Parts: sequence; structure tokens; C-alpha cells
Amino acid sequence: MKYAAFAAALALAACQPAAEKPAEPAAPAPEAAQPAAAATPAKPSGPPQTVAAEAESESLSSAAAVTDIHFTKEGDLKLFSTAGGDPAINGLYTYVTRWVDEDRSWSQIFMIGDFNSWEVTEEAPGRVVLKVSRSWVEQASGDIKSADEKLIIDVPADTAAPITVTPAT
Repeated sequence: MKYAAFAAALALAACQPAAEKPAEPAAPAPEAAQPAAAATPAKPSGPPQTVAAEAESESLSSAAAVTDIHFTKEGDLKLFSTAGGDPAINGLYTYVTRWVDEDRSWSQIFMIGDFNSWEVTEEAPGRVVLKVSRSWVEQASGDIKSADEKLIIDVPADTAAPITVTPAT
């Protein structure tokens, strides 16, 4: 990846018009910009350890489908998504869950939507703002269309109250 960025910068520089007067000498490149030495392949340093597959478990199978997790700063809310559906048309089933002290678990789980991608852009106690990308098939043309949206997710402290998801700008 470092080399691709370096090559792109070099190609862009080659397209620039020549300067009329010589530029000042450039400072030596920082170490991070230097090409990395070839990595030495890993070599065994002890005997191998055999690991058996876990027993079939619905909870482990569900956990294996998890793709993204975001814990809020307060730690009482968690957003996560699972893979499913057609990845060309969304496919990240996205949820918010809240920690319920009485149950001592993440027992309340709410589906927020089915997205191509999502990221948390803001958070405050009981509130998270997501930037999401969502796709759909336009019926008239059959073309896949995509749009970026923002959603405000409000999660009341009262565990008996529902959450709300509000479109935002």
C-alpha cells in the first residue's frame, strides 16, 4: 500500500509543469516514507499445536457472521453488523444493543437497517449518529442506485422505552 501511494505521488509529480527556478533541496524523507526492507518469512520456533474445531453451536455460528463492532465511549451501547444477503445490494444487517444491568447482558437488540457500509460519526450518552451507504434496484431501469445517509439513533436510558431512528442532514 505504501508503494502504491508513493507511485501515485511520483506519477502526479511527473505531470506537473517544470519549475522556472530550482526548488530548495528537500528535507530527507521521514523513515515511514522509506521503502520497507523485505520481510523475512516466519520460521517455526517450536512444535506445532493441533487445534480441533469447536462443537457446533448456534451462538458461535452467529458470532462468526459478525463483521463490524463499535462500542460507545460509555460502554452501555454497542453497534454491530452481520454479513448476509447480497453484498452488491447492502448485506450488512446492522444492530444497536444496550447493556441491561438487571439481566447483566446485551439483552436488548434492535435492527437499525441493512446497509452497504456504516460508520459512527458522532456519539453522546444514549445517542449515536451513523453515516450509512444504502443501495436499491431502480425498478424502471434495473440499475443499482446508492445513496449516503445519516441516521440519528436515540436510545433512552429507560429499558422499557423503544429506540428511535431519525434521518439527519
